[in-house]
This record gives sequence, structure tokens and C-alpha cells, in this order.
Amino acid sequence: MSNGTNFLKRSPLITLGLIFLTLVILINAIPAGEKIGERGTPTDSFQNGNGTITASFAPTLASIISQTPASLVATTQSPTFDLPTQVASVSSSNACATAWGITPPTTIPDWLGTPSDAGDLQTEVKYYLLAGHLISSGSINASDCIDGGLTQNGAANTCGMEKAYPQVILWQNQFDQEIFAAAQENQIPAEVLKRLFAQETQFWPPDYYAPPAYGIGNVTSRGIEPLFIWYDDIYQNTCQEVYSQSCTQSYLALPIHDRQILRGFFISRYIDAYCDTCLNSIDLEKTKRSIDYFAKLIVANCYQVDQILQNHSFSTNTLSYEDAWRLTLANYTVGPTCLDNGLEQMDVSKGFSWDGFNDKLGPNCSTDIYLGAIMH
Repeated sequence: MSNGTNFLKRSPLITLGLIFLTLVILINAIPAGEKIGERGTPTDSFQNGNGTITASFAPTLASIISQTPASLVATTQSPTFDLPTQVASVSSSNACATAWGITPPTTIPDWLGTPSDAGDLQTEVKYYLLAGHLISSGSINASDCIDGGLTQNGAANTCGMEKAYPQVILWQNQFDQEIFAAAQENQIPAEVLKRLFAQETQFWPPDYYAPPAYGIGNVTSRGIEPLFIWYDDIYQNTCQEVYSQSCTQSYLALPIHDRQILRGFFISRYIDAYCDTCLNSIDLEKTKRSIDYFAKLIVANCYQVDQILQNHSFSTNTLSYEDAWRLTLANYTVGPTCLDNGLEQMDVSKGFSWDGFNDKLGPNCSTDIYLGAIMH
């Protein structure tokens, strides 16, 4: 039975503002022109001394507040996840290796590691978009630079970076303790989590109302779904908060509208960092609290990748540990539809190879720049 019709009656403690924000997230659940399960967010690249940094840019609010026609929702194909295995509650030294059934190698690259201390996560990368945010927000005075220290796309120019660099270093490292703790709690590599945030937002969550993606991990409404599929406790807790009772059906058995309500509420309550009364319009404490959810979302993506591989009869025994992580990060950024389509075109009898899979991805599913920035 659908719980959606009882939403307003059973949630008297939810404030009007939270309800309104949830509804806006529902409207943005599948942005116009975006295929189900894909990000579809345009990116620009900035060259700096540490290589190319790719940053996501959100379309204007007017371009995203439009609902997808029901016919598109009904006909767009997504991978099937029948009776998915829940994330193992038993303590494991490597949650994703457990999900894939892969034994990690004794020697792993730096990007798949976790240091012994949160302090060792410190970086000093010249993030030009982050510097641009600091200048635009008034945190840094670059008025004596050409064009106020900014380029046309909002990133800092060379002079702007010189002015902002000390604050850029402080900003990119202020979440290290939470990243380290979440990585340990959820048994994922801390480097993966920090580098994912760097690539997605350069540690500056969307600071305006109703963006197409939310939080320090830049997740869409559809992108949050793996949490509800593979973490039943998160799903049921959200049901309790929204409907004041548990949901009797699995998340995947709910009508689309009810799924959207749950995702919208969860994002508005726990992920979206926008705060019109906060400094820089970012709720930093909420951002820090959200990091554990993003760590769990990565684990859920690991389980989703394993399910997609099974759907196409690929054995994880044919995957390297690094390739399994590449697939998981690809799933996070371009969505399961891209993975599903790519694997569909591969010859199962030849086993899995990253190059073979990557060649099957269409231009809208390319992950080369994204993965390159995380791995190096």
C-alpha cells in the first residue's frame, strides 16, 4: 500500500520550509534531458600545476525546474536489482572487497589507501574553482587583481589564486577528520573519499537554492538511491521520519512518487548544505555530518556494481581490485544505466577488461577525465 497520500497528515512536526525544499528536490529528481541513472551535469576543466581539474557546473535554476514526463519515466530502461543483498553488518577490513568477493592485493596504489592518521590526508592542491568561490563570497579580497581575480567561468585566475591560496589549503583540509572517521567506520579507502569530494565539488558544496545535485559529494536525487536499496536501516529510518511508521514494502517495490518523496526528504534533511543564514551560504556542520552518508553511498555503489556485473554474467574473479573500484566510481558519477549499457555490449566469454569496457561507453558516459583526476 502506498504511504505517499498520508505524507502531510502523518508528519505534523516537519516544518513548512523543509516540506517546500523537499518538493523542489522532487521536481529536480530527474532533471530535464537527463537519462535515469546518469548525472548529465556539464563539466569544465581548469589546468593548474597539479594537472587538469574537472569541476561540475550547475545549470540555472530556471533550466532545471521542470518535471520529466511520465512517459519518459515509464519507458527509460534502468538496470534490474532484484532482492539485493544488504550491506554486511559484520565488521570487515574492506567493505567493497567483501561486496565484490575480491581479495585486495598486498600492494595498492596511493589513491586506494588510508593513512594511519587523519593529518596525513592533508593536501595543498591549487583548486582554482574553490579559490573562485572564496573570492566571490568575499572571503578573499582580490580587488587589485585583473577582473577581480576571477575568470569568466568563476574560477580564480593566477593572481586570484595567489591571494586565495592560504585559504584554499585551509578549506580543502577542514573535513579531513570526518573523512578519516567515515572511512574507518565504513571500511573504505579514505583517499577515495577525499579525492571524490575534490573532483565533485572541490570541497565547496552547492551554495544556492535547489541545485541539480547536492552536498559535498554532488549527488543527485537518483544518485542517492543505492543508500535506500542496500541500507535497509537508512530506508526504514527515513520512512519513520516521513510517515511516522515503517514501510512494509521494499524501496524498489514503492511507486515512483513515494520513492521521490523519501529521497527528497532525506536529501533536504541530511545532504543539502545550502543555508541562507550561514556564512558563505554553506552549513559546514551539516556538511561534516553528511560525510558518513557519502561513505555509505560509496559502499552501496560497490554492491550495486557487483549486482550489475551479475546481471550480465560477469564473474568478479575476472576483475582486478583497481578495475572494481574504477567501475564503482564510474557508477557513482555517470550512473548504472551507463554501466549496464557498456557491459551489455561486451563479450562475456572474454572476461572483463577495463579498456574493453571503456571502449563501449558512449560520449555521455565517458569517465576518463573524472577517474584520471581521482587516481593521480
